Amino acid sequence: MHLTSTEHTQSETEVRELKNIIQVLRDELELAQSHKDKAVQAAAVAANQEIGLLKVTIATLRDTLENAFREQQSQIQQTISTSSAEIRLLKDTVAKLREQLETAKIEKENAVQQLQQSANVEIAQLQAIIQATREQLENSLLSHD
Repeated sequence: MHLTSTEHTQSETEVRELKNIIQVLRDELELAQSHKDKAVQAAAVAANQEIGLLKVTIATLRDTLENAFREQQSQIQQTISTSSAEIRLLKDTVAKLREQLETAKIEKENAVQQLQQSANVEIAQLQAIIQATREQLENSLLSHD
């Protein structure tokens, strides 16, 4: 079957229209692909920015936590040091008080012994005086008889 000139022209026109349509579709596809690539790039940039911000936030939080930990450790060490010094002071005070108590006990025992010795001497003197007075009284009674 042979095409007539009109049919031929119509066919060429249809082919040209189809080619134009194909070109328009290709252009739209390239444009859509370009938009998609730009959107992907923008999403990647946004994701990278968010990752960067998260890394900065994590680093800041880590530094803050480490600083808080170091400060807490320092406070603990200071408290331990202060407590140790207070414990040493209290132990020294207890030792001194024990020594003073022991010294006071010894001094009291010595004073009691001295009082007892003095009392014994005084008792002996009084007994001697009593004896001497008895003897004088007896001698005096005997001499008056």
